[in-house]
Amino acid sequence: MTKKNECVVLKGLIMPAGWDEKGNVVFIVLSGFDEEEYLIDKDETGMKLFSLLRARVQLSGIVRKEEGIKKITVETFHII
Repeated sequence: MTKKNECVVLKGLIMPAGWDEKGNVVFIVLSGFDEEEYLIDKDETGMKLFSLLRARVQLSGIVRKEEGIKKITVETFHII
């Protein structure tokens, strides 16, 4: 795990991780090429990733662990 507030660079696929009762995607994760999953925060930058489901991306951001789940606040991203 990274040090607190350390920016990391990750590569992987944007994948759906949660749906509402109508079948709409409400949570997404980065399924990393390191075989880890990172729940993406639903802030302004993270919301832009909802349009990139199943796309390969490289992103940078701050990773933290909450209740056993790795979460990331995305700072920048681009499609690879």
